[in-house]
Amino acid sequence: MIPFSLFILLLAAVAFCFACNRDIFSPAKFYHAYLAVFFAAIFFSEHSGYIYAVYFGFILAGMLLSLLEAHVLARRDVRWTPLRTFTLAPRRFVVILWGLTAIPILSQFYLIHTTGGWTALAMTIAHRVAVWQGLGPVLMLISMMAPINLVYLAVGLVYGKRHPGLWWVFYGLHLLLFLFTALLLASRGFFLGQLVLMMLVYNYLRKPVKLKYALCVGAVLLFVAAFLGTVRNNVTRLAHVEKLADLEGEALNMRMFSYGVNPMDIVFSRDFADYQYGKTFLTPITNFIPRRIWPGKFESGGVVLTKFWLGHRYTGLTNMSTGLVTESILNFGYPLGILVGFAFLLFVVLVTLRWYAHLRSHLGSLTGLRRVYLVCIYAYIAQIGGNLLCGELQSCVGPVLFRLLLLSVLMFLLRVRVFCVPCVQHSVRGVL
Repeated sequence: MIPFSLFILLLAAVAFCFACNRDIFSPAKFYHAYLAVFFAAIFFSEHSGYIYAVYFGFILAGMLLSLLEAHVLARRDVRWTPLRTFTLAPRRFVVILWGLTAIPILSQFYLIHTTGGWTALAMTIAHRVAVWQGLGPVLMLISMMAPINLVYLAVGLVYGKRHPGLWWVFYGLHLLLFLFTALLLASRGFFLGQLVLMMLVYNYLRKPVKLKYALCVGAVLLFVAAFLGTVRNNVTRLAHVEKLADLEGEALNMRMFSYGVNPMDIVFSRDFADYQYGKTFLTPITNFIPRRIWPGKFESGGVVLTKFWLGHRYTGLTNMSTGLVTESILNFGYPLGILVGFAFLLFVVLVTLRWYAHLRSHLGSLTGLRRVYLVCIYAYIAQIGGNLLCGELQSCVGPVLFRLLLLSVLMFLLRVRVFCVPCVQHSVRGVL
């Protein structure tokens, strides 16, 4: 009865969210999407009353977020329209974007070489957490491909082109290179999340995406994510797989629908006493320090949780995600950890809402790279609140900080004119 009641309450919260703000890429929409997808198992199996109580708190927090969105938008002029007059994209933009693309591509080939070749890389994917240890800087350079590709798309939507067809052909090639690097990293979030961000950028820079199209794309992405999860678990034996029935486990990996519930199952079923006292909250920063410089650097919440769960059977080959409430419990225990988790979540939500309000207020008045910068920053912070419901702080915040820094560097390089002879930019109408 409790799961059914929570399900009805979640539906009511989603309806309330759309009644407060119809923008399908607002922070509240991402929050409720994570709450529905990664906690879906709570509706189909029995869990502790504490877990039901926390999930109820998440739903109430989502309603509060929807109210805050409506309040923020009511105080500001939030109307925006697509630009009708565009400036031609300088040729240096393409040179700079492709020049920077060489960094992640070369880093990817270095990873292939270091692991022993294509086949060896594929064999290490299932245990990449342990096998790729010490290669953090290389993986970070490879991840540069995502923001470069997103900026490439945004520039194409904002600026006019002398040869539009040729521009988009080269962008398509760039997108294929991104897919190549993403698949070799075997990260479903890195791969599929980029497609969501591309829709968000299109929504704010060209025209609003209709809800029905967004739902269809979302359903396809969930199906692909479930299938890729099974493929990743069977990658070491794909040579012996001739049909889906030969895959170990189900054809669709449904574990992602319990990502938010599993960590709470662990901490509420067993007493955790090795409190970290905030150390895991520092890992978004300390994780950038190489382990050879600081061998005893702080462990992330996922490592702490997995060690607690497996005990002496822990091998380091894989780690769980925690979710912000579970990670707070690992740091401060019960019930203080739960209160800290919700307080931290509220802080993140307020910061995200602040930038969302800035986006909606200034999007119509900005042009060129300023418009691109504003939207791309929002693309990376919009889903932090929802992501923290089921992810660890280090993996949710650390990569975002790196990508925001990279975006700033990208904007600086695109603005300076030392890379080519300055050319006269012409205003054109109706190019795109």
